[in-house]
Formats: sequence, structure tokens, C-alpha cells
Amino acid sequence: MREVVVQMHVTLDGFADSKEGFVPMGDREYWRDLTAALDGTGASRIDTLLLGKGTYKQFNAFWPKVYADPKSYPRDFYEGARFLTETPKVVFSKSLPRADWLNSRIVRGDVATEIARLKRRPGKNLLVPGGVAFPRALIERDLVDEYFLSVVPILVGRGRDRLFGTFPRPRRLKLVSSRAFRNGIVLQRYRRPR
Repeated sequence: MREVVVQMHVTLDGFADSKEGFVPMGDREYWRDLTAALDGTGASRIDTLLLGKGTYKQFNAFWPKVYADPKSYPRDFYEGARFLTETPKVVFSKSLPRADWLNSRIVRGDVATEIARLKRRPGKNLLVPGGVAFPRALIERDLVDEYFLSVVPILVGRGRDRLFGTFPRPRRLKLVSSRAFRNGIVLQRYRRPR
């Protein structure tokens, strides 16, 4: 059965979004190493992206430009754009009028029902590559099987949103791997126990 994998950047105090920003976009070595880590343990097992409306709009405003003009961007940016553009995308939104990014379709129904349907279909895993509200909704409904959390060594104390909301009971996760990068970010991979 396919699994839902969430890949996120979070601060040490749990924020997944901040007005100040905390992800080192210019650190090419980190992004290359993160991609290699995901390829070795997760991304090579991905064939579908799951996006909320906000992340879809943000990604669609940037990555198609990189995909259309590979010579103007570093190779690793282009490879990321190629993966995001060519991989099928399921966008969960009740209000987005259309999804015109290549390989995108909108789902307006119940999230849990659609995720269950996608997991039963043949194929590789389903990746949630960022956002806040949508991955948190999946986490709160206990629909996430694996987490790739890039923990950024910063305390912001405030932000627009925390990744983890409230749960009716504690959830235990199993640490699968942990890798520290030169910039201080630690990539932690967790799975829900089977």
C-alpha cells in the first residue's frame, strides 16, 4: 500500500512558517545533500505530490519558470523544478478555480476519503512537500505514515503557524535516521510504528 510522506522545514520551537523566513535558500550544498538524502530514503519512492491550495499557488508561481528556462538557474534548482513539474500533483482545494500547472488536478471532496483512495491505488508513495495548513490537517487526521523533518537551528518565538496542532492522544513515532548538515540543520526521518 502507498504511504503519505511529509517533508517539512521546522524551527526548533516547531514553527513551519515565519515572516522572517528561516530556510537557507542560498545554501546549495544543503539543498543538494537534502535531495540526496531524500533520494536514498524517500523521494525515489515518490510518484505523486499532495498539495494544499496555498502551497500549490506558491510553487506554481516559481517552479514552472525554472522548468521553462533551465539555463538561467543552477542545475540543482532545475532538477527540483523538473521533479515538481513532471510528477503528478493532486491539489486539495474547495475554492481554487483551476490547476493549470502541468500534471495537476484538483480534488474538492473529503481529504481522508481521497487519501484512502490514493493509498489503495497501485504506485509509489505520496509526498507532501511543504505548506502548513494542509500537512497539519493530514497530521491531525492521522493520515501521515512518514516524516522528513529538516529541523532548522533557530528559535523564532512567533510565526504564522506551527506544523503540529493538537491531538486527542499522544502519537508515538519511530526514529529511522538522523543526519546533521554543516549549516546546523538536522534531517530527521520518522515513521509511524506498524
